[in-house]
Amino acid sequence: MRTRRRLGAGFVLLPVVLLLALVAAMAYVGHREIGLVSASAGSTTDYDKARYAAEAGLHRAIVQMHTKGCAGTYPMFLLSPVQDTAFDGGKYYAYASPLSGSPATVYSTGTYGDTQITLTRQDVPMHQAATTTMMLQPAAEGIDTYVNQSAATNNGNMSMLSATAGTTYPLLRFDLSTIPTGAHVTSATLSMYTSSGSSTDQVALHRVTRDWTEAASWSTSDGSTAWSLDGGDVHSTAVATASFTAPSSWLNWDVTALVDRWVKGSLPNQGVQVRAGAAISGLQLASSDNATAAQRPKLAVTFLPPCGWTPPDTVVTLSPVADVDVNKDAPGTNFGSYPDLYLSKGYEAHPLLRFDLSGIAPGKTVKSATLRLYFQALTINAVAATKTSKALTLNVHSVTKSWRELEANWTKRQTGSGSNNWTTAGGDYKSPATATMSLAKDSVPGVWLEFDIKTLAQEWVDGVTVNNGVIGVLPTTSTEEIIFASREAAANPPQLMVTYQ
Repeated sequence: MRTRRRLGAGFVLLPVVLLLALVAAMAYVGHREIGLVSASAGSTTDYDKARYAAEAGLHRAIVQMHTKGCAGTYPMFLLSPVQDTAFDGGKYYAYASPLSGSPATVYSTGTYGDTQITLTRQDVPMHQAATTTMMLQPAAEGIDTYVNQSAATNNGNMSMLSATAGTTYPLLRFDLSTIPTGAHVTSATLSMYTSSGSSTDQVALHRVTRDWTEAASWSTSDGSTAWSLDGGDVHSTAVATASFTAPSSWLNWDVTALVDRWVKGSLPNQGVQVRAGAAISGLQLASSDNATAAQRPKLAVTFLPPCGWTPPDTVVTLSPVADVDVNKDAPGTNFGSYPDLYLSKGYEAHPLLRFDLSGIAPGKTVKSATLRLYFQALTINAVAATKTSKALTLNVHSVTKSWRELEANWTKRQTGSGSNNWTTAGGDYKSPATATMSLAKDSVPGVWLEFDIKTLAQEWVDGVTVNNGVIGVLPTTSTEEIIFASREAAANPPQLMVTYQ
């Protein structure tokens, strides 16, 4: 009996021992698995931290390379690498090849504990140390229009763009092809001139998400292809907003991030749409087809150019913002609205012209500036003539006092209180002449006469000389009257052709 009891006890203990052994084995395996997981986690942490350090090395090396500019020596293997040995317990070692120019390849090795990772970034565009600013202000070649909910008309050649909440939306796009590939945009401001409008509210810019032409309407992007949404396909979030407070002012939007993405190609350049706030009524914005060149939409882009890039010459043809002739035989009469400008000495008359060069940033180099006047008619002794009877010298001088187109005459430069007379009747100007040209005997009308005023234009751009315009003078007495087309003429208004860099 006792033996049987002992056998029973033994059989009971055996399962217990086996159970304990199993638990112990499971615990061992479990602890071993936990240990393996911990080891794996530790390895992953080392890897991540080494990678973070390597990435930091890449960024720091690239920043340093940009600050040196294209002519500087980039971080060099062994001799001058970018290093940091206290990067959250890790370290990095970065260098570049080649040591100058663009593009470059950057190498960075990050280390944490026993883990080491090397990252390489190829074809990194390097930029010049100094920024360049381009002012894009196209004339009739500019791409802009507005879509109207109530009319399917083509508004691509309108001088004004209507912006009314929910019913009319201007569209515009700038050609960015003059900005070099690889440039980094640091600033971009889009500006539009408001000619009319009432009340105050925000005016938003939205990025257009579909290609379009100036034939776009409320329902189509090009006159035939339907928008996905009436009024135009645009991103729902505004790119930027500007406050409209009064007409005859500029709206300015910061579009730096958007233009940088356009230039880098990460977004297609499909332009922007203008949306006026609900409180604004009658908002009109000058288009690229506007007769006043200075009021056309403009995009000022400042960027770091890639190494090796030289800016192209910019050529602009400016129309005068004011012109008038002052006439000794009619000393109190203003001729500012007339379609012609007289230059003579016998019946003395002097043409005055002023051009707006504010679109050329100070510091730009004027390579040429040609004043062009169209010789449209001639009189001799006040009788129409077909050719000049003698050789003539024509001078252009810099005007030294301000004047107003619709007020200036032989004795006054402008009306109103104060000292508004010319100091010298006929206009105040510097001597010697800024430019001189000879008109040969037997010269006939119907040609452009050109004057080189490069030096004066550079002074205007640099702010050395106040831009009060120019005045034409015949230095010797003659009965010839040279008649030029004015800016009010039906054809061939005066021009100032400026090439600058």
